[in-house]
Amino acid sequence: MLLGGVSVEDRLVLRLARVVGDGALAGKLNMAYTLRSAVLNLTYSERQTILDALEGGASGLSELRAELLSNPAWQLRQRL
Repeated sequence: MLLGGVSVEDRLVLRLARVVGDGALAGKLNMAYTLRSAVLNLTYSERQTILDALEGGASGLSELRAELLSNPAWQLRQRL
């Protein structure tokens, strides 16, 4: 699945839904996984929520965080 412009394995999207701490975003991620969506667009706020959830190396998702941050669209803090 393309998650905010980055190719992410579907199983990682499901794991991410469990750690984001935002019910609406978790629901959006779960729905995209269930529907086998090819693309899931995210708002700036949703990207920030995901990065915050992954900041502490949540549930072995540190590789996902590194992959997301390697994409300029996810380098949110540098834009502030």
